[in-house]
Amino acid sequence: MGIHGLTTYLRENRGKLADTLEFRSGGDNHRIRTPIVVDGWSFIYEVMNCADLPWVYGGEYEAFSNIISRIVEGWLNVGLRLYFVFDGPYPSVKFPTIVSRMAQTNQGGLLFFRTSASARSSRRFLRETFTLPPLSYSVCVRTLLGIAAAKNCESARVIEVHFADEEGDPYAVALAGRLNAYVTGHDSDYVVLNTDGYKGYIPMDEVIWSSISLSPSVSRADSVYSSADGDVDIMDDGGFRPVRSTKKASKRAAANHREGNGIVPPYDPLEVVSEVVLTVTVYPPASLAEHLQLPVSLLPLLGALVGNDFTGMDVDWSPQRTSSRMNNLQHLFFERQLTLVQRIMRVANTLRSILSAALSSTAPKKTRKQVGSVIELIDAAVTALLLRPTDSMAMGEREAIVERIVEATLQYAIPRSELQNEVQDGEEDGVHGQELGDSATIWASNVCVVHTREECPLFASLSRLVSAQNSLAPSASGSVHEEDHSGEIYADNFRARLSELYISAYRRGAVSPRVLDILNTGTSWPRQFLEDPDKETVWRSVGRSIRELGYAILDEGLGLPVRPDDEEEDEEVDNDDDELVDVVEEEDDDLLAPLRGALEQLDVSGDEYAGDGMTEARPLVVSLPSSKTGRQKIVVEYSRRGTRLAPEDVSVPSLLDVLGQYSMTDEGGFVVPLQLWPEDARLTLFLRMLQSDVTRVNTLRGEVLMAVLAVRWVVRCMHTRAQESGGNREKDKERWTRHEAKAFLGAFSWTASGTQAHPESPQSAIPILERNVQLVAQVSAALESIQHLAQILLLHDRVPSPAHLFSGQRFHELLTAIGKEAALTVDQEMWEASIEAQQTAFAEPRSKKARKETKGKDLATAPLPSGISKRGKDFSAMGGMFGLLADADV
Repeated sequence: MGIHGLTTYLRENRGKLADTLEFRSGGDNHRIRTPIVVDGWSFIYEVMNCADLPWVYGGEYEAFSNIISRIVEGWLNVGLRLYFVFDGPYPSVKFPTIVSRMAQTNQGGLLFFRTSASARSSRRFLRETFTLPPLSYSVCVRTLLGIAAAKNCESARVIEVHFADEEGDPYAVALAGRLNAYVTGHDSDYVVLNTDGYKGYIPMDEVIWSSISLSPSVSRADSVYSSADGDVDIMDDGGFRPVRSTKKASKRAAANHREGNGIVPPYDPLEVVSEVVLTVTVYPPASLAEHLQLPVSLLPLLGALVGNDFTGMDVDWSPQRTSSRMNNLQHLFFERQLTLVQRIMRVANTLRSILSAALSSTAPKKTRKQVGSVIELIDAAVTALLLRPTDSMAMGEREAIVERIVEATLQYAIPRSELQNEVQDGEEDGVHGQELGDSATIWASNVCVVHTREECPLFASLSRLVSAQNSLAPSASGSVHEEDHSGEIYADNFRARLSELYISAYRRGAVSPRVLDILNTGTSWPRQFLEDPDKETVWRSVGRSIRELGYAILDEGLGLPVRPDDEEEDEEVDNDDDELVDVVEEEDDDLLAPLRGALEQLDVSGDEYAGDGMTEARPLVVSLPSSKTGRQKIVVEYSRRGTRLAPEDVSVPSLLDVLGQYSMTDEGGFVVPLQLWPEDARLTLFLRMLQSDVTRVNTLRGEVLMAVLAVRWVVRCMHTRAQESGGNREKDKERWTRHEAKAFLGAFSWTASGTQAHPESPQSAIPILERNVQLVAQVSAALESIQHLAQILLLHDRVPSPAHLFSGQRFHELLTAIGKEAALTVDQEMWEASIEAQQTAFAEPRSKKARKETKGKDLATAPLPSGISKRGKDFSAMGGMFGLLADADV
């Protein structure tokens, strides 16, 4: 993640680039806190890495949630104010990187299923093939929001959770600039991003916890700490010091001076800890710029030229192209023998030489290169870095390379707003600490923390959908006629209201970014996990039909975007009232002219860079047509197909047909979107869509409801697949048994007394069976798909996710406890709701004893060759190799 090789470069030059900070428990920490912005996804991966939870069972979400609470509590105790920031919808420019990472996940799963059971159970193999459990994001967000609700009060907000419009890195740095804060994460992009007030980047893997406890032999009144190594001079009567075992001494030292594991703070409930210290390393962007002798504002360009998440592949990428080169820009700029650190130095030297030549007054005018704007600087840098002569390139090839560098550089743009100046002015006047904890003071608008309504990309994206939707016919049902102007106005208001509700729910963590991907780019990205590569992916067999329902609801409510190739087909239609006119002016036929104004956002000040020939910013037109165009809408899903990752076009069904299928109609012709229906009506539709609108399910509340819906859906899907297969044995084996359904419900800690911080049994004691792995994949896909459908219908509070109570290891343990069903107890009401109206969907259990008896019965009834006696246990009677020679004449 981040800029290629920059993390290594920072570590090699830590003494010149980094500062060290310490945060201690006690003192005035609760009165004046230090604000730190935390990269949410980096936090998830670091917790998983430090906690060393057994991921292969499908996710120890219960233990994961408890460790998150422990880390946050430790950070708050040393005087930090925390602002977690999570990535938003995926920007289209990052699709190649996302596809590449998902393909690597698929390869890890393929390697797992192609490895022997003994080898894949080793700790080394599991660490090398680590795959993030699919529900980790929702569990982390839910845990953080719960902590915030418990810790925050009107006078002080010590923890907040924010969700970016798209890429989270610029969003986090912009927020840090408002708060005069640091940013911690696992992305070297944070050391090239810069804005006023941003104090620097803290690598999360360089965070060190330590604690020193009072020695039991020293009185508390003396306030003397025990030594770090535990060597206390205790003499006997003869004046000699007794020899101690090294192992015992090390144990005492560990007891007196305990260190946490990475970001996990030290913890020992039996130890009286006197002081806890958190030590971090800070890399300010200004230090890196000074070390490289470049302006701070040009660090984003340095990152784009060296290589980041946006320059790895060509814009015309395709998941089917698996070549290692993929038109990678780094192969065009650097020789293969150069290390990553050497590449950074080459780019820095190139930029520095270009600036020196442009600003030098002693250089001859003929050799002096005029650089009047950032775009010209990029053009000159690309020309200097290219290994091939420019005259050997095809027409437009160099311009395409420059455009890719520009696009990659723009991802680091952080617009400056007036509110940021106000916060900084307040800081200079002494406004610090507690005042900055007020959430209302840092919000730039009611839709975004760092953007005004006009600048917010997410608000603009949904607003374009609403405008395009309202410009066409109100509904395909025909119930609202064109002359019914009042109905059109109401529809306009409803859609605008729905857009605001989605933005508000997203900012509160009640709507997943993967739901907004559907509205933003018309794509769907199911998170891949361990599943049998020889079977159809569970995201298609279990989750596809649920996602299609969500697509239809979103398309009718706000409209889904149309792909560019579909837009080109509409250009043949003349006199189109909804035709988008390109308002970008042409400038000397320069293909890069539209990008010039956008580069202004990089805030290249005159003090650092003398170029003043940059053009004024011009709006970039992005076409997101309405869903009411008369064409079949398509959502592109990126999921596993066989052993590779491939995009698949999924047709969006008509909402009218969907509601008719579930006996739900709207007399008003869908003027009111489903999301604005009364909550009880939405819940009824939700249950009917999941084939679970039955009496006992309707009585369930809270997290239990979604767990029951998930197991009902999976059992029904597997039963339906077996019936439609026409007697296929493999499909019939996929059906669930009652014991497996009970094991899933028993894998949750429904009561506080059943909650455990760590799994009950050691990992090695529970076998990793392929069928059990597949069952976990199925219920995980069901839980995530059902959760997203509930969020689309704005039922997130009514149908919360139970994932934070789930233990995959406990599920596997219960699954392998065949013959011990009596020990598995599940709430009777929950179980009856799980089987109501689908008692026949379960498969009959087949125990090992029954299979052995069946096998023996088949052998006993097999016809024997003539002349062979059935008495005794003759080997030939069992089909031995000499059985065929019994009738042979000698």
